[in-house]
Amino acid sequence: MIRIYTDKQTDNVVESVDLGRVSLGETTKYTMYMKNTDTQWSVHNIKVENTNPELRFEIPDTLKPNEVQEIFVYWTPKLDSREPLLTKFEFSGDVFIG
Repeated sequence: MIRIYTDKQTDNVVESVDLGRVSLGETTKYTMYMKNTDTQWSVHNIKVENTNPELRFEIPDTLKPNEVQEIFVYWTPKLDSREPLLTKFEFSGDVFIG
């Protein structure tokens, strides 16, 4: 039900993200778009499961049916980072039917 896109028109689904180069210790902000693809049910209590402390997310708590909202991803590489950032993150939420 929740999909992430690179564009507000939701033409380009995010399968992977190339965050480019970021200076160590500096924070870079990326804008993406989250959509509830369900046409009938809202998604509540949206959460992101992320195991990498270098990434921080700003996401909405709720998305109405077919709603699109901006989300922000912040990347702050640690000063001792020597490897490219490779991580997975998942979004989840609750649907209340009835």
